[in-house]
Amino acid sequence: MIDLSVVIITLNEEARLGRCLASLPEGVEVVVLDSGSLDRTLEIAGGYNARTATRRFDDYASQKNAAIAMASRTWILSIDADEVLSETLSRGISNFIGSPEANDSRDSYRLTRRLFFMGRAMRFGKTCDAPVRLFRRGTGKFHSKIHEQYRSEPGSTGKIRRRNFGSGAWILHFSYEDLTDYFKKFNNYTSRIAEQRSESELNRVAFAAHVTRPLFEFGSRYFMRLGFLDGYPGYCYALLSSLYAFVKYAKRMEQNLK
Repeated sequence: MIDLSVVIITLNEEARLGRCLASLPEGVEVVVLDSGSLDRTLEIAGGYNARTATRRFDDYASQKNAAIAMASRTWILSIDADEVLSETLSRGISNFIGSPEANDSRDSYRLTRRLFFMGRAMRFGKTCDAPVRLFRRGTGKFHSKIHEQYRSEPGSTGKIRRRNFGSGAWILHFSYEDLTDYFKKFNNYTSRIAEQRSESELNRVAFAAHVTRPLFEFGSRYFMRLGFLDGYPGYCYALLSSLYAFVKYAKRMEQNLK
């Protein structure tokens, strides 16, 4: 047994959840908090001996915090159903839990995440990040209704030393099955971002930002962050990211004009 709980929130994730759960270290506690799936999500979770519960979805941070509250072990790993631990990362986490490094003063740790897009493991164009995903139970919580982030309160955050993991220690993020799936999520997220802005915030959206941010987004990702080195998928991702920035602002402006 590893002193680690893995918490996952789900909704109709039968196509991806099994791959996620199969990548976890052996001996962990698995907690799956569902928000009303109509497919085999809970059945698949049960096949991996996960503790399951159902809760009405209100926002991402609240849902993840509710899942954390179900965990019982000292350390918690929060991942999404569309994410997979590489073998190196899975083994590294097993080695880390219970090691002297895990007993230092830090309460949370960042793990490197790498996006898969159009069938390719992306390397450039701002497609890799390091969100806080591993933390001690009871030391913090997720914030923000969308694009939620974990913050330790008041502990410090670090990044686990490479010697505990080795090369290739990634969270592999299979966020989009294809471009059709991308645009489904695109519309959902841009609408949620617009909806959570108050009227006063909408009035402060500058037209200059509306025009320049999409251009900057493409230039930053494709040229400055070397997205062109990822070939055609790199070009598509940079262009779609700039469109995302444009539509996000446009939906806010549309609300303000009604």
